[in-house]
Amino acid sequence: MKKLHTVLAAAAIAAAPAVVAPTTAHADVVPTYVRLNLQVTDAAGHSTYGSLRCNPAGGFHKDPAAACSELIKVNGEPQHLFVHPEVMCTRDYRPVTARMTGYWGDRMVSYTKTFGNACNMWAATGPVFAI
Repeated sequence: MKKLHTVLAAAAIAAAPAVVAPTTAHADVVPTYVRLNLQVTDAAGHSTYGSLRCNPAGGFHKDPAAACSELIKVNGEPQHLFVHPEVMCTRDYRPVTARMTGYWGDRMVSYTKTFGNACNMWAATGPVFAI
C-alpha cells in the first residue's frame, strides 16, 4: 500500500501544471510601440506630468532608459515593480499617487496607486515615476 501511495503522489506532482509568473513569459522583450503618460500627485494636489517611450528610450522623463529598463523586467506591468526592496522608508504619511496610462505594445496600460510617501513610491517603482 505504501508503494502505491508513493506512486500516486509522484504522478500527482508530475501532472501538476508549472506555475509561471505572467511577467516572465515576455520579460526582457521590448515591444516596438511603447507610449506612456505619467503623473505623480502629492497630498496637496500638485501634479507633475511626464511621458515615456521605449525602443528607443525617450520622452519627457529624467531618465527614460532606466525607467524603460525597469518596465521591461515586468513586461510593462507596473503593479509588479519592486525595485528597491532593501530600502527602509519612514512611516510618515504624505501620500503620493502615481498614474500611468498608455500602450505597451498592443496592450493598453492603466495603473494608479497611492503610496504612503514619496520614499515608498521610489522603493517600489524606482526611476519609473522620476518625472
